[in-house]
Amino acid sequence: MNSKVERSALDAISAKARHFIESSKGHYINGHWLRAGATFEVIDPATELPLGELYEADADIVGLAVDAARYAFEEGSAWRTMGPSERERILHSLADAIEADSDVLADLIAAELGLPRGAALAFEVAKVIDVFRYYAGFPSKLTGDTIEIDRATDDAEFFAYTTHEPVGVVGAILPWNAPLLVGSWKIAPALAAGCTLVVKPAEDVSLVILRLAELASKAGLPNGVLNVVTGRGAVTGQALIEHRGIDKFAFTGSTDIGKRIYRAAADRLVRVSLELGGKNPVIVLADADVNAIAPALCMAAFANSGQICVSGSKVMAHASIANELLEAMASFAKTLVPGSPFDPETVIGPVCSKKQFDRVMAYIRQGEREGTVIVGQQQSTSPGFFINPTIITDLPAQSTLLSEEIFGPVITIETWTDEQDVIDLTNRSVYGLCATIWGSNHGHIQRLAKRLRTGTVFINSPAFPPANIPTGGFRQSGVGRDLGKKGLEGFLEPKSVIARIN
Repeated sequence: MNSKVERSALDAISAKARHFIESSKGHYINGHWLRAGATFEVIDPATELPLGELYEADADIVGLAVDAARYAFEEGSAWRTMGPSERERILHSLADAIEADSDVLADLIAAELGLPRGAALAFEVAKVIDVFRYYAGFPSKLTGDTIEIDRATDDAEFFAYTTHEPVGVVGAILPWNAPLLVGSWKIAPALAAGCTLVVKPAEDVSLVILRLAELASKAGLPNGVLNVVTGRGAVTGQALIEHRGIDKFAFTGSTDIGKRIYRAAADRLVRVSLELGGKNPVIVLADADVNAIAPALCMAAFANSGQICVSGSKVMAHASIANELLEAMASFAKTLVPGSPFDPETVIGPVCSKKQFDRVMAYIRQGEREGTVIVGQQQSTSPGFFINPTIITDLPAQSTLLSEEIFGPVITIETWTDEQDVIDLTNRSVYGLCATIWGSNHGHIQRLAKRLRTGTVFINSPAFPPANIPTGGFRQSGVGRDLGKKGLEGFLEPKSVIARIN
């Protein structure tokens, strides 16, 4: 490790962030803090020391949150019928509040998740501000169409038009790997559409979403529009999934949980958007500049300790340049020594939890048995859930490391000579979230991109979607889209109005 972690995150963060953690806020429901339910500890992944306690919402507490959101949608604040300019003003005020609170939010992310604080501030919080500003501009731009229709047989004349209305109360269930960022992908468009929400953050990383709720209230968001309930997925998440007052589920997480939500939603025909698992191929063509791209390939899979939905962990290199690429990537990976999230020199922090540490290490041990581990064999024995960036080669084609999402700082490298094999492997995968292509012949790359059945194809760039580009997957990588105009449309219901006028 580049800096031994000797103190709790509570000693490294600002006084304001520490006060927020230690104040034990509880759930945020109808504009107020509710301290109710069993308590559970929040653990600092860099030291394995407790950060504080949160409360777990049972079905009754979840019901209070849904009732508050329903009242705010239908009667209370009339958020959905508020003038669009006023909704825009409040959303811009919230973006301003997030920007003003950036340091506290970055502290909370680093403390809970283990993401290096510099990355939390310059990347995650900065991107969240972008997302809220992007969607803040939409309320006054939601339009419908007027449609000409034929006269009736009695020569009656009609006027027809369409509108877009908010879908209603949204149950948003967030992942732990990018809590504030992915949270903004659900919360910002839902608010812009006029929806109200009950948000369930991941139990390991909840504090930053509670902080967001507090900021939203101070920015002028009416009571009940944004509610946050904390707790484990098996308790709080399940209660939210089963509640019949939810009009739409917005979820990012594992494919297994996504399927469970899909089944529950299908039973009631509730709307869903699901961003699920991925096994994202990184296709390196023979004409790629190997030494130039090696750092980018590594960081596409090692940033945030590999806990990235669009992680480029499955590198597929043309055989003619594979050895050179492996050497360049291994050389760069060796410079990435995990360390304290609060050390300015740290690039790689710990993984989020003991559960995730054990899961990723099991995959690495499997890689040692089935293939060749080039870097990453020696893991830290210090406290904290630290895993060295790892590269594994020579795996058999049937290895689950090549088909399952590892979600840790692990890259596998495969070689190929026939491009059709790469296309077939990509398109036969149960996942289809994204793919990345690296090469020099842009015409060739564009033709290849058209043949890949994935939700996004990134070209000569690490995978990350900006706020105005929709993201989502094919096949078992999900249903619907986040971000962009398509992400907003998922929170709107089209309505047609047909009126006889004579």
